[in-house]
Amino acid sequence: MGSAEKNREHRHHDVLNKAQFAARQSVITLAAIGMVELVVTTFTGSTTLTADGLDSLADSMISFIVWFGIGMVRKPKSNLFPLGYLKVEVLAAFTAAIIIIVLGALITYHAIGVLLHPTMPRYPEITMITLVAAGGISLHRAFSIRKVANESNLISLKLDAKNSIKDGTASFVGFVSVLIGTYTSFKFMDAIGGIIIAGYIFLMAYTAIRESTLVLVDAVDNPKMTDNIKEFILSRFKIKTREIFLRPIGKEFNAEIHVVFPNETSLGEISQIVKTISASVKNEMRLARVIIIPEPENY
Repeated sequence: MGSAEKNREHRHHDVLNKAQFAARQSVITLAAIGMVELVVTTFTGSTTLTADGLDSLADSMISFIVWFGIGMVRKPKSNLFPLGYLKVEVLAAFTAAIIIIVLGALITYHAIGVLLHPTMPRYPEITMITLVAAGGISLHRAFSIRKVANESNLISLKLDAKNSIKDGTASFVGFVSVLIGTYTSFKFMDAIGGIIIAGYIFLMAYTAIRESTLVLVDAVDNPKMTDNIKEFILSRFKIKTREIFLRPIGKEFNAEIHVVFPNETSLGEISQIVKTISASVKNEMRLARVIIIPEPENY
């Protein structure tokens, strides 16, 4: 293994360490927020605060799934998983999205029941203070996680970051709902706040399911990547390509590239050029694995 490859592996290891730490911190923070909100709810009876508390607890469960998925990514390849465990974190994101949908449905059902029989929370000031505090803490953690998520490019951690941003934003939406319901005649706003939070949840679930499903069914949602590989090989090696097959494995891709050699090219030359192209494309395009298939010009 060359020095460039070792440096890449070292950076990858450091990024995964940061990603696991961020996910673990997210679990602790969101679980604490959710439990505090539900405890306060027993005194205030707020539908919005109940929805936000359940949302935070569910998000902490999602963060736990993400943490587990990132841990699996770090496992070495095995006979059963010769390509590694990179898709496990994608499956973790998909599983988390299903949990989000179930939670959103439960919150919606409860909020609609309250909407039909509107009631105002007791101690609305305490409810609003709790929502603002929860929103502020969630957003602070969310932006910290998003920085690590962008660096690692892990689908599940990106979901976790978006989910935390959603959680913080939902808390402030809940605050506005309770504020309006408390100081106006629109007493049903507490229930409306719960429904809005559920809407946030469904939107996040849709995004997560779409992104993770594309990877799980080997869809390549990057049409320019194939053209970029062709242009790189042609400009660097003056060699044309026939077909390029990409397969996503988690956040990276495996590539099978069919290149065209003149008929008079010797086997020794082909072997050397194939190795050089493979290494160059892998490093330049940041691919997990590159297979070069040489083909004759008059094929």
